[in-house]
Amino acid sequence: MIRVNLPDGRAINVRTDNVDLAKARARKYLQDNPLVERGAQLGEEDVSAIGDIGRGVAAGLVSAVEGVATLPSELYGDEKSAQELREFFAKYKPETSTEIGEAARFIAQFAAPGGIAAKAAKGLGSIGKVGAFGAADIAATTPDVETLGDLFEGGPTQRIDTADLAGAELAAANLSNRLRVGAEGAALILGVPAVAKLGLQAVGATAGAIGRTDFIRDAARAIKDPNTPFHDVGVKPDLSDPGFVRGNIDRFKKNFTKYARFQGGMPDRFTKQYDALRIHEIAAQSSAARQAVEKIDNALTFVNKNEGVFNNQDKSRVINTLNDFLFAEETMAKPGLSRETIRNNAARELKEIDDIIAKNASKSLFADRKDMSLFRGAEDLRGQIDGLSESVRDILRDPILTPEMQKDLIETIGNNKTFYGMRLYRALNDTNYTPTAEQADKAIKELVDSSQGLDEAYKLTEADARSVLNGMLQSDFSNAKVAPKDIIETPTLTGVAQGMLKGRRLDNLPAVRDFLGEYTGAKDVMMRAKPERIRARDVGEQEVGLRTKMAETVDVLSKQIAKARYYKNLVDYNEKLGELGQNKFLFDQLPPNAQLGEYSRIGAESSNPLSKITESAKRRFGPLAGKYVRNDYKEALENGSQIFDLSKGSLPLYSTFLGLKGLSQIAKTVYSPITQIRNATTAGFFALGNGNIGNSKSLANSFSTVFSNLNQKLTGPGKSGATLADRQKYYNELVDLGVINTNANIGEINSLIDDAVETTQYMPGLARKAFKKAQGLQNGFAAKLYQASDDVWKTYSYEMELGRLQKAFTKDPNTVVNVSDPRNFTEFGAVVGKGDLTEEQFEALLKREAAEIVKDTVPNYARVPEYIKRLRQMPFGNFVAFPAEMIRTGGNILGRSIKELASDSPEIRAIGMKRLLGFTSVNVAIPQSLAIAGTQLTGANEEQVQAYKRSMAADWDRNSTLIPIATDKDGNITDLYNFSYTNPYDYLKRPFSAVYNAVNNGITKEEELSTIAFNAMYDSSAEFFSPFMSESIVTEKIADIARNRTSFNRPVWNESDTLGTKYAKGFAHLADGITPGILPVDIEADVDSPVLGLNLRLRDFPRAVATVLPTDARLGVTKQGFAVDPAQEFTEALTGVKSLKPRVNRVLYYRALEAARNVRDSAAIFNQVAKQRGAVDAEKITQAYITANEQRFKALRDLNIAIEDAKTLGLSTAEIVKPLRDAKTPNLNFLMAGRFNAFFPSAETISIALRGNEDKLANPIDFGALGEAFGQFQGSRFRPQAAAEAQAAQEPISPPPTQPQPAPSIAPTQPSTPPMSLFDRGIDALRQVELNKLLGID
Repeated sequence: MIRVNLPDGRAINVRTDNVDLAKARARKYLQDNPLVERGAQLGEEDVSAIGDIGRGVAAGLVSAVEGVATLPSELYGDEKSAQELREFFAKYKPETSTEIGEAARFIAQFAAPGGIAAKAAKGLGSIGKVGAFGAADIAATTPDVETLGDLFEGGPTQRIDTADLAGAELAAANLSNRLRVGAEGAALILGVPAVAKLGLQAVGATAGAIGRTDFIRDAARAIKDPNTPFHDVGVKPDLSDPGFVRGNIDRFKKNFTKYARFQGGMPDRFTKQYDALRIHEIAAQSSAARQAVEKIDNALTFVNKNEGVFNNQDKSRVINTLNDFLFAEETMAKPGLSRETIRNNAARELKEIDDIIAKNASKSLFADRKDMSLFRGAEDLRGQIDGLSESVRDILRDPILTPEMQKDLIETIGNNKTFYGMRLYRALNDTNYTPTAEQADKAIKELVDSSQGLDEAYKLTEADARSVLNGMLQSDFSNAKVAPKDIIETPTLTGVAQGMLKGRRLDNLPAVRDFLGEYTGAKDVMMRAKPERIRARDVGEQEVGLRTKMAETVDVLSKQIAKARYYKNLVDYNEKLGELGQNKFLFDQLPPNAQLGEYSRIGAESSNPLSKITESAKRRFGPLAGKYVRNDYKEALENGSQIFDLSKGSLPLYSTFLGLKGLSQIAKTVYSPITQIRNATTAGFFALGNGNIGNSKSLANSFSTVFSNLNQKLTGPGKSGATLADRQKYYNELVDLGVINTNANIGEINSLIDDAVETTQYMPGLARKAFKKAQGLQNGFAAKLYQASDDVWKTYSYEMELGRLQKAFTKDPNTVVNVSDPRNFTEFGAVVGKGDLTEEQFEALLKREAAEIVKDTVPNYARVPEYIKRLRQMPFGNFVAFPAEMIRTGGNILGRSIKELASDSPEIRAIGMKRLLGFTSVNVAIPQSLAIAGTQLTGANEEQVQAYKRSMAADWDRNSTLIPIATDKDGNITDLYNFSYTNPYDYLKRPFSAVYNAVNNGITKEEELSTIAFNAMYDSSAEFFSPFMSESIVTEKIADIARNRTSFNRPVWNESDTLGTKYAKGFAHLADGITPGILPVDIEADVDSPVLGLNLRLRDFPRAVATVLPTDARLGVTKQGFAVDPAQEFTEALTGVKSLKPRVNRVLYYRALEAARNVRDSAAIFNQVAKQRGAVDAEKITQAYITANEQRFKALRDLNIAIEDAKTLGLSTAEIVKPLRDAKTPNLNFLMAGRFNAFFPSAETISIALRGNEDKLANPIDFGALGEAFGQFQGSRFRPQAAAEAQAAQEPISPPPTQPQPAPSIAPTQPSTPPMSLFDRGIDALRQVELNKLLGID
């Protein structure tokens, strides 16, 4: 026998005398049996309930297959074969360890076969469907499936006991049991949905019935009526100077309205809504254009990827053909051909290319293929541009424009009818564009040659031509500044045409256009007068040119149309106000009652009412130009509210910081899979919060509408009977109504990155490129998916609101609505019924109202006040738009429900009651019901939850709704779910939860009422303002690096680290803030890494993958030292649901470290005062001593409460003492006994305080006062009331004689001190001996 020591510390005995053979066998043993440390093993404490759900689903699916596979054997009575199959499947069936895991297994086992049965029974009647589901249950059943009959130990579905059966009898019994499970399943399927449906209908019907009562109407009117006492509850501002106070209140309300409400500085809400509608109209045109361009993009992507089918020349020809079809530009490359002929030839060629693509495109077995038609995409886009061109022609007939301008514009659009395209140039749009020397030479020559034969005043020399070209490159043009006349030429080019190029247009100067970098998809740059090629564009330049021209043409035209309609709508709305006898805000003449200086004219060069309205003002403001308006409205109407804009400040780095802030937000949301899933699941609460629930058809239709647009193919369960074109048309209608494409988080991220792209100055080349790349990601698939998840529920809410309005008018034709859409107000009035409206008008009325309800009650970035939007530029706050929208929409839901309840229409009141019930449900009923269900089903109790929140939870979890989802065998919580992550309305109730918890914790700590009140107010305010005032992700990282301390009080680097290591750790810490959640690795500092001292560390999900592969088990351990539960990681990644594990012993260790630090800090309070070199009186030193002990008491009391909470959560005394000892907790015996061991200054501190010399005065100490204070503190209980209550509860009726008890050695449960009087005397005696020695007294 030879004993061989293994490298990992183990040793084995090998039965041999051959040393070499023993070593070989030891190496083989080491290879086959690698050491897995306890920390790398998945222990019971690491198993997650969420992971158990994943294991349960997997086990259920395996069981379903097992059931189907063993059914034939049971039918033939072959139990042996059936058992062999069961043993085979058992190897692949994960084991569950929680009740929630077992429930998931049961559901999955029958849900999968049930789904197949549902598809198979699609065309059958009710009986056929029940039969199909029953058959599926029979097939999927395994011997371990129990029935309700088993639970109640009786009834027809109670299974046969198979414990003593074997062979054919066992097979027959198993088959019989299958039939019983199937019968019970069929009965449940027949009854449960009907009962559930009846239950939902009953709730809705009850709410509706209550809402229809006159009592509810009268109560709602009492709340909203300004003439009732309910409206005026509160303190009146009738103080010493009521007028002054009222004036200040009015001023505050005005500023609040301007900066913190959607209305801003506009005259009223409807004028602001008209402004928002303008944006929605542009967005709808952009959406339609994108759908057309995506068809072209799909085809171009296919062309680019299939080198075997298309070469580079083919690609160039495809783009050139697209350009010919869309814009049919006449050049000498196509001499003698009309534009119609050019387009027809291009159409024929595009169809041929489409045929080639269709023949070579791969077929999909599971879904429709994306539309990859060049011709259909080009035809759709051209149709859209033509429609916009016609609208522009109509607008330009407005008499406000000069006749010359009307003539020019109408001729330009008219002459290009069906061919018009916006002419744009890189030189005027891209600051990095620089023409080549060859392009400059040809442009100069063309300018000089074109001036020959003109009057001497207009002939150009080379120097003149160079000056002209230089002037063109100095322009500052963007399509945001385009005025109606600029559809012909950009401002810079128009200015040049008024000078040396007067009378000439760039149509006749192709070399100059090429010099400016004209955006076009044409292959060749040709001379105008003769068929000579100036140069050929490469494929990349063609593609960029065509894409830009397509997008900008639609963008410019749609903006012009939307702006013109906006101004016209304002004028019409103003006239409607006059008709209804309400206050107008626009006047042709100065109002007779106007105060001096109160009004001025829109577009006027000065405040002088007689000043001239210039042509540029008329072009800019259309029919508003020259109208009188109040000065406080004029700014908003002319320029929008002028809010601070830090991106355009004088700080060079700030715009770069804003870009980093945007990158961090997009990384943690759009590119985080878990956040993507949470975004989809939480958005459903917005529908529920408005009482919109129950219509699965509307939800399926909403899903199909949004995802068909996203995938560019018909998608989803709601697609029956619809085409892709139908879905896209409906989608664009929703965009035009402003219902979708308005996600608050996405809007804020996009705005931040846009700010940075425009103005970043730090490393502008690198930073701007990075931000432009991020800007491009705004239209990437991940961003669209994030938006789509939000849009599905908004579409569903819109359809539900529209359905409720339609139903109300159907049930009661006399129903009327108070309109909330400005177009409805202008066209139909303030209160509208079906009345004399045509069907078309009535449909438009309801659609607009339904859309307005959704915009008012569901977060919408277009409705965020401009001031709140600008807060995104502050260094604090993350996603400030979303909590602001939660406040706005929460208030609107309540406000709208009250208005609806006050309606004369019973049906509208029913809608209001359902809305109020839905809002109450998401804020109170659902969270409380889930919390109660969690405690009831797991055996936990509320005391445990409160103990965890008070002492063990992270700061962000303490005021959340925590639901127990798993407990151990003793009923101690092992897993919690934070429901607040799922419920977006939780933000509205967190301040109230903070008050409740502060009061509850204050009572537990036995604090003074004033302290409890202060803590409640502080915690509540902190929760409310946290999204706006807390450090942003990037700000926090930068601040951590600056102070070398994280928010968890841990250093970013060690002071002893080398400079290179400090830089590496700082960079890794900053990178953590902007690293996308989808990446499988984190960046961390590594001194051994050759790459800048940085390395990559696997995140938990890839570690989970590694644990199921034959790899090193240590890969499955997180950086916190916990073993990864692979099922948990997979389930969380798929569902977005994360559980919390208490980890009480680990948290207790850190709480002890924190308490020890606070104890040291409390001693410093006294020491700093006592050791001062200047004069300090004895009273101040005594007060410092008392303050030090008060702070020490608070620190140790909080730790003592944490100890008691740890006991509540199931830790034994020994389990509690270990982490406390590891943390070197001071006064452990006193702490465990619930007693306070007071601080007394050391002899050294007293000596220094009393000493006086040339650079220090002696500080007197009142030892009597210190001793008296010490006596009051020493041995006092942390919570005397709780101790008294506990003692009273344990005190027997007839107390036995007191027996002497030995003092406990580790952690006494009763105080180890003698009675207080003796204890005080002993301590005083010891301290007196020390003082006598110090003072030299014998």
